[in-house]
Amino acid sequence: MSDTKVLLEVRDLHVEFRKGRQVVSAVAGLNFDVYEGETLGLVGESGCGKTTTGRALMRIVEPTRGSVKLDGVELTTLKGLSLRSARRKLQMIFQDPISSLNPRRRIRDIVAEPLDCWKTVQGKERDDIVWDLLTQVGIDPEVYGNRFARQFSGGQCQRISIARSLAMKPQMLICDEMVSALDVSIQAQILNLLEDLKAEYNLTLLFIAHDLAVVKNVSDRVAVMYLGKICEIGPSDDMYKEPAHPYTKFLLSAALEADPNSPPNSDTLSGEPPSPLNPPSGCRFRTRCPYATETCAEQEPPMRSVAPGHQVACHYPLIPVRAA
Repeated sequence: MSDTKVLLEVRDLHVEFRKGRQVVSAVAGLNFDVYEGETLGLVGESGCGKTTTGRALMRIVEPTRGSVKLDGVELTTLKGLSLRSARRKLQMIFQDPISSLNPRRRIRDIVAEPLDCWKTVQGKERDDIVWDLLTQVGIDPEVYGNRFARQFSGGQCQRISIARSLAMKPQMLICDEMVSALDVSIQAQILNLLEDLKAEYNLTLLFIAHDLAVVKNVSDRVAVMYLGKICEIGPSDDMYKEPAHPYTKFLLSAALEADPNSPPNSDTLSGEPPSPLNPPSGCRFRTRCPYATETCAEQEPPMRSVAPGHQVACHYPLIPVRAA
């Protein structure tokens, strides 16, 4: 995608949480780009730092250091009104659709809140935008517009959250586990809705999830995180067909098959992830990797290319590294 404009540029992003003398390294030096119009999937085990990454991009959680540029604008140095204004272009859909909405407000007011905060439109024009947004996400505003958020199911609340996130016509959406709390049938509806809205509003998506099947279906590229670092990034089809990092291979082998008669997969990952309070030296995956050597303990693996647009951080990748 070298000929496509980079909309979001992340460089050396770190997020640390301190409690006394202890330091939790939740995000440890992320580097990636999100191209205009694409969907980048961000996957990994629970606790690997996916959600913290999304919140750090929004400045809900303050980055310890690093650079985040949205359409060329450095977000990490913005303050006050400048930061609020930049956030109009970057919106987030949260994991829990019910708790992300105010239960005491009517949904028409929830969707209109961004418009009311910025006073970009008023009166009939404001009401028409809210009406159109609710209609687009499958909520009849005439029937349900005056109801409270607490009166809706999880899937309906997620539709309302999507409508609210589109009110300011953002360039990019960060979707944080947006379907993980929903039934499978509802997940499909929400994902299909998101794809339709992406095309209509020319959106760019960072799709954070742990369900590999969902990520494969919605993403153009996939970035795999382990203990605060990206270990592999590349085109979705290529990575699922031929993963280059052992961790990616184990993640894919752990996914359940739809066929109940399929034999159990012997490629399973053992052990628990190390504590972010005391991450391993060198490669952070080495304590669970069957291919690890002394080199893995002594040196942190750099990102290297194994195919066009496909990079891996591993001393012994499963695919031969391309010559520089």
